Amino acid sequence: MRARRDLGACRQYGTAGPPGDHRMSARAESAKMLASLMGVDPDEAAERLDRKVLITASVQRSASGLAAEVVGLLERTLAITDEPDEAHIELVIGDARPRSEAPLLYAAADAAGVVVGSAQIQRGATEAHPLVVVIYATAVSAAVLRAVAGDGALPHGPDPLEIKASQLGLPDLASMEPLDLTGAVLVGAGAVGHGFVRALRTVPVFGELIVLDPKTVGGGNLNRCLYLQPEDEGRDKAVALAERAAPDFPDLRLTPEVAEFRRYAEAVGRVDTAIVTVDSRRARRSIQEYAPRRVFDASTTDVTAVVVHAHQQPTGGACMACIYRHIPDEQARERSIAEGLGIDLGMLGRGFIDEEAATRILQTHPGLDRTDLVGKAFDTLFRQLCATQALTTTEGRQVLTPFAFVSSLAGALIVVEMLRRAAGMTDTNYWQIDPWLGPLARLRKHRSRAPDCSFCSRPEAVALVKSWWG
Repeated sequence: MRARRDLGACRQYGTAGPPGDHRMSARAESAKMLASLMGVDPDEAAERLDRKVLITASVQRSASGLAAEVVGLLERTLAITDEPDEAHIELVIGDARPRSEAPLLYAAADAAGVVVGSAQIQRGATEAHPLVVVIYATAVSAAVLRAVAGDGALPHGPDPLEIKASQLGLPDLASMEPLDLTGAVLVGAGAVGHGFVRALRTVPVFGELIVLDPKTVGGGNLNRCLYLQPEDEGRDKAVALAERAAPDFPDLRLTPEVAEFRRYAEAVGRVDTAIVTVDSRRARRSIQEYAPRRVFDASTTDVTAVVVHAHQQPTGGACMACIYRHIPDEQARERSIAEGLGIDLGMLGRGFIDEEAATRILQTHPGLDRTDLVGKAFDTLFRQLCATQALTTTEGRQVLTPFAFVSSLAGALIVVEMLRRAAGMTDTNYWQIDPWLGPLARLRKHRSRAPDCSFCSRPEAVALVKSWWG
């Protein structure tokens, strides 16, 4: 099966649009992260990402489904071709025959796992569940990206790399009841939020999911937010995600809310379930202050780690403020953001740029547009300035956007955790994953409360939780 036929399956899920400048722009964002990892000029990194990848898949459902997911993850990071003569690398999925003379990378998947490496691979005939295929695709995408970058530029992985489905710790998906998401709020319509929604479309769900985000779509979002198209730039993130994803959910209503979590929580009183995909530790601690009954959270650290956390109140284990305590590295980053933008450190607590902060920022960066600044998150502006090399700081890489497969993996693992909790599997509440090696069950842990937690160490917070959810 040719990759172009698989591209059609990708378009069905809203992950791919017609080729155009937005893919070049999206690849440029990925090139900035690659340049940071390699310590090279962004132009050199972009040249590597322009190496063309040919994807050839067999007709089996697991192979063609895996190809569709891989294309969706890679097409905004790398150049995908369907012309064998143009290929710099060919990815062969399943038992298909190679079509080019380019160096080959093989992948094969079934219900037991996925293997990707430089030699032909055989797997059984059992079909993998679509949710598992989504996760397999992140591992395959990582291997392709590593091969394209070359010269040990990206974190090392074994050859072959095998991801076993058993490592996910999933319950029996065939017997799972549909998930009722009524009362759930997706906090953040960025890259991890998109990864969550794309994975969620593979399992039966119903009810209503609030999609909450106060920000608008910027050009830098297109490389990881896979539902977005170029015409979404400037639109509200929550609205764009809800509208783009709606066709994937016949029984689930996606309702956008253009607001901060604080304002939403104060308006509704109590939040039953918070699915947290925001990109700062401070924001997560702020969300915990409103004591949602259930929390499902995932975060990324550039391209090196994914963290998944879940809890239900009242809990004797770690809350989100325990997991994301204020740490010295965070303080250094906040100082770097404040110094880079030319504002007082205390202004960062506001979360978003107001008129006063915009005035201060324009004194340091007079070339910026005031109308574009007001309402934008401080982190977002700092990331954009780092990406354009307008700022050079030791913390700059921490806020560069990771590759699409990292964010998608983080979002998919939230769905895994929701299914585990629905099945009564609550023995762990914390999981750290290396996105280049895949999930390992032994790294699941139960994290206890932090004695100095800014939330659950306070008697009044414990009393609030008991009165609401006890």
